[in-house]
Amino acid sequence: MPTWTQTGATPGRRSWRRPLGITESAYYWNGIWNGTSDTVMHAHLRITRPRDMDIYAPDNVRRAWSSVKRRFPLIAAEIHEEDSGLHFVVHEKSVNSLREEDVTLGTVSSFRDAERFITDNMDGPRAISSKLPTRVYLLGQTDRPEHFHVVLVVAHCITDAYSTSTVLRSFFQTLATSFDPYSTQIEERLQMCHPIESRVFPDDMPLVKRRWRRAIGYAFHVARRARLTGGHTLPGNFTQATASTPAKSRLQVISFPRDVSALILSNCRCHNVTLNAAYHALSQVALSRLLCRRYLRGEISEEDWEYRKRQPMLFVGMVNLRSYWDDWFQNGGSGEVGLNFGFYNYALPFMPLGAMASKNVDHLELVDGAPLFQDLMSFDRFLLRCKWVRSEHKKLFRNPLFLEICIATHNDVLEPNATRAVTWRRAGERVLPSAGAQQPVPLQVPGPVLTQRGASLGNMDYMIPLDYPMPASHPLSPLSPSPHPHRAGYPVCTVPDDVVLECETPRLHVEYWQTHFRTRSGDVYVGAVTSRKQLQYFLFYDENVHSTDIVRELMGEMKEATLWYLGRPQQTAAMKAKCKL
Repeated sequence: MPTWTQTGATPGRRSWRRPLGITESAYYWNGIWNGTSDTVMHAHLRITRPRDMDIYAPDNVRRAWSSVKRRFPLIAAEIHEEDSGLHFVVHEKSVNSLREEDVTLGTVSSFRDAERFITDNMDGPRAISSKLPTRVYLLGQTDRPEHFHVVLVVAHCITDAYSTSTVLRSFFQTLATSFDPYSTQIEERLQMCHPIESRVFPDDMPLVKRRWRRAIGYAFHVARRARLTGGHTLPGNFTQATASTPAKSRLQVISFPRDVSALILSNCRCHNVTLNAAYHALSQVALSRLLCRRYLRGEISEEDWEYRKRQPMLFVGMVNLRSYWDDWFQNGGSGEVGLNFGFYNYALPFMPLGAMASKNVDHLELVDGAPLFQDLMSFDRFLLRCKWVRSEHKKLFRNPLFLEICIATHNDVLEPNATRAVTWRRAGERVLPSAGAQQPVPLQVPGPVLTQRGASLGNMDYMIPLDYPMPASHPLSPLSPSPHPHRAGYPVCTVPDDVVLECETPRLHVEYWQTHFRTRSGDVYVGAVTSRKQLQYFLFYDENVHSTDIVRELMGEMKEATLWYLGRPQQTAAMKAKCKL
């Protein structure tokens, strides 16, 4: 098992190192390829009282970020490429002091200017590196002095959605209060940051048994992978150069009002389907309606249409693996900094076409140039497909070798990511011209062709509260007298009464937050999240391949499909009537 080893014994000059795991290594090489998979978190904050304008004063910002680094030393790590492989190296000096690039202070003229800053960051040179995997920008908003923006840029090899929220939450808490509870020693904190592969097997499991479980898990993975053939995705400008050209990452977001969001989630509960299962079925019918519209307009050839009709739709889902290690999870692992998720592949049947599958479509009623949702897939069929997705998930998650299967899946992408990154470096971090690079890739390829990636992240209001400092009554507050699985980096401690009283009054409010992601070339990543009691869909895409217009059209279809299948009050009423019978 990869473990942290210490070098040096003089306080202030010590360092710790360990090898990267398979998943961490795969995402490290992804990041080398022009920052692919880097996460950029944008938070817009407001100071609630005029007397608290010193919250984003330079000294307070640096004090707060120094505290965060001490609590989560992995964000101060360096990644070294050595003959023996990739290694994290954490220097005590880097943890206990700020480097010049750790925190960048600046200003923006407005919220829109802050958004332009994000776009420039996504399109420009990579802001982080193997020597600096995390950095934070704090930007005062000059047209509204009580407003400012925090932009956190972090490499995916050291974090995921849950740990990024932990870093932000801890930073906001420390900005908003001068009370900074003690943090445990660096070596203790690093013991919570092991690769997921090392936690799959108990320490007392014999090596031979571990190898057998890995081999059987890999065999399961190969068998599952062999069934994933064919497939198709959103129409786009796929060329021979797409796979070797870094993405131009863009984001589209749609939100539902609070009352509609509550109704959608209520209908999911009434029909015993999860939002994660529902939104995959909704994605499928939304894409089907978009393709129908293009076919009826003559933008899809008859040959390509017949091909798409016969193809399955292949998805990659994400799963949080933290809860699979109970002791670690309960001791703060649920919110610990580190990469602790897995992904899995599965296929949905061919796109739902209903009456559109026949050659005679003259009798179909069209709205906005496409058939009605009920003519493509009835409500009962929708529920059936949701339950089919859920059953596929259960089959995989309940497999006693589920974790071994996940790790085998990660292992599959390690070598291709490393090869692509090394080629990119040798070319001077640019795409070299080649003959036929702009030649279109035909739709009908052996596959597999992914329809989309993505997952539902659930309710993030709990992980990123809106007001700071968090009072002692909040279970994730450093002032809380009880431990909590999500509260990483803060041991339970005695808090003075005056501090508890001070933290009852919010000083800092989160007006808005949004995740941005440097996506893979040609990818379509559709996710769902609940924030401020509003259901939100977000879509990361590569503008080199997919136009903004077609992505907006897809998101519009997603919204309309959600409203038709899950956003009608009569569905809840009908379900309740069935339950009474």
